[in-house]
Order: sequence, then structure tokens, then C-alpha cells
Amino acid sequence: MMPAADSWRQPDRRFMVTGSAGPRDIRDLMGRPFFALGHMARLEPLRYRSRQMEIVVEASAPLGMATIRDADILLWLTGQIVDALNHDLWVSRHVRFTPWRLFQDLGWADGAHQYRRLYGALARLAETRVTTSLRQGPEWRDKPFAWISDVRISREDGVALTLPDWLMEVACDRSHVLSVDPAYFRLYGGLERWLYRLARRHAGRQKEGWRFDLRDLHARSGTLSPWRNFVIDVAGIARRQIVPGYDLKVISGGKQPVLRISPTVSSTGSVDNRVTPAVGQDAEHTIAHGAEIPLLTVQKTSQSVVSKRGIRPVTYITNIITYYVGDLELFASLSAARSGHGKKAREAVADRLVGVP
Repeated sequence: MMPAADSWRQPDRRFMVTGSAGPRDIRDLMGRPFFALGHMARLEPLRYRSRQMEIVVEASAPLGMATIRDADILLWLTGQIVDALNHDLWVSRHVRFTPWRLFQDLGWADGAHQYRRLYGALARLAETRVTTSLRQGPEWRDKPFAWISDVRISREDGVALTLPDWLMEVACDRSHVLSVDPAYFRLYGGLERWLYRLARRHAGRQKEGWRFDLRDLHARSGTLSPWRNFVIDVAGIARRQIVPGYDLKVISGGKQPVLRISPTVSSTGSVDNRVTPAVGQDAEHTIAHGAEIPLLTVQKTSQSVVSKRGIRPVTYITNIITYYVGDLELFASLSAARSGHGKKAREAVADRLVGVP
């Protein structure tokens, strides 16, 4: 029997990742400023506003804001959720997986460096606070969320975490999900990664492609790079043609330079037959019909949000997951994470083995 559409809301279920699945991206996150693009820790809050939405992303010191490379974990988990739903399996916002499975699917080399990368990404995703009016209703300011929460790592059972309701809502509605070209994960720079996601969402596989005003893209990217440097960087990416599946060209001569994106023969397809790759109707900041005019570009302030939350190990006893309360600390190494001790348990939830066969 096919699970109910809102089956993921059941609190006593945990989604076990046991098989391989292709990563998927969420339309709402593509081409919008939800992640830092640079490799250095970003502490400045990101504030973005248009006529249709507002986005506020706040970073915690000293870790900084979650980066677009850290988002690979979210793309991978979304792919696992979609694959399970396609097989009529139950899913849950409470997820458990082994690092090895993630490394295999994303092409990460299994080693100490990749474990450090994973721990850093999990910490930044847990410490980044997001507030947005997108799909949140009039009370959106009262609904901040972190990309992941309740993160626990153990030597025996791998990683356990909880995804926010906001992400689960759109991930389980497969019309809001798109496939990702495997070459995307080999892109190093944050800007070219962001441009691919922008192209994948708006240009898709349309023969005519899509055009964007570069001034608007500068605001929408959330980059801290000055306007002039941003144009130079985009022109360099277009000249090297390194965005997989798309041809980029900067057109100058008008009032503002324009970026033209056209799909190539190798462009990716949709996730499956249930998902259409058509461009969304809320394509803001473009020079196409129905474009949205930004009210406020990215702002930088000196104020940062400091949080004491972090990652602490969890103790697994047979099929019982023990949850800990209180402040969490970030352990810098695997050995430290393995030797930590939790506080008094508040509740235990039965771990039902569900997931991709």
C-alpha cells in the first residue's frame, strides 16, 4: 500500500538510508541566496528581499554560514527521500545513514579528510538559522529553522539527524524536485555551482534557454564580491564553459550586461516521469515575462548570531535511539566525538527499519 502523503510527520519513525540514490535539488533553493558561496567562514547575515519573498540567513561564530558545498548533503538526502517515495516506501524527517554511503554516492574519497569535511558541513548546517517567507505564510518571522538538527554521530551507527519541516514539505512534493548532473559535484567554485543550479531551474531543457540581468543576479546570489568582480567572475566562467549541460554567454552593449543560458545536448533530464522540468512561474529577477523586481539587495551587518549548539554523539542500544537534551558541543575530531558522553536521556524513540531496499 502506498504511504500517505504526510506519512513523514509520524514522530516515531526513522528513515534508514540503506541503498544508493541519485541526488536531487529543490527548486526553492536553486538560484536564491540560501548558502554562502565562498570557502572562507561567512559571519555576516544574509538579508534578501523582493516583492514576492524575504530570506534571512544568519551565521554562527566561529563556524560561519553553511556553504553551497555543504548543501551537497541536503541534495543527497533529498534524492534518498524521492527514491524511497518512488518505491512507495515510508520516509521520515528523522534520518540515519553511514558516511560511507554518502561518500560513495557523491564521489567523495573515503578518508580522514572527507570525514573532517563531513563533520564541518554537518556543524555549519546545524548552526545556520534560516527565516523565509517562502511557503511559510504571514507568520514566517516566527518560524526560523536550521538546515538540520539533533545531529548525532556514533562509531557504530554513523550519522543521525533531523530535517526541517520546511524542507520535507517540498522534498515530498516531487513536483518541486529536479535531478542534478553528476558533474555538478566536481565543480569547485561556489559561483559556478550556483550558476548551474540557476540554469537547471530556469533554463531547464528549453531550447530557447533563459536570460538574466547580471545586476539582478548579483543581488540574488548573496555574494560578498563587489559588482565589478562579480561580472568578471561570471564572464570567466562563461568563457571557460565549465557549467555542465549549459552554454553561458555574457551579452553587453545595453544598459546592463545580460547572461544568456542555453542547454546543450548533455543537459540533465527530470527526476522521473512524475516531475516536469518546466521553469517555475515565480522566476524572479529575470528579464523574461513576469520578472520580479527586487526591493532590497543583499545587506551586510557587523552583528553575528552566536550559538552553543553543535554535534554530540548518541548511544544506540539495539533498536532504541537515545535523545539528549541541553547544549551541545562540537567535537573537532572523530576520536573526540567517539569519547563524548551525553546528558540524561529525555526520551527514546523506537527505530523502525524503513527506507530504500
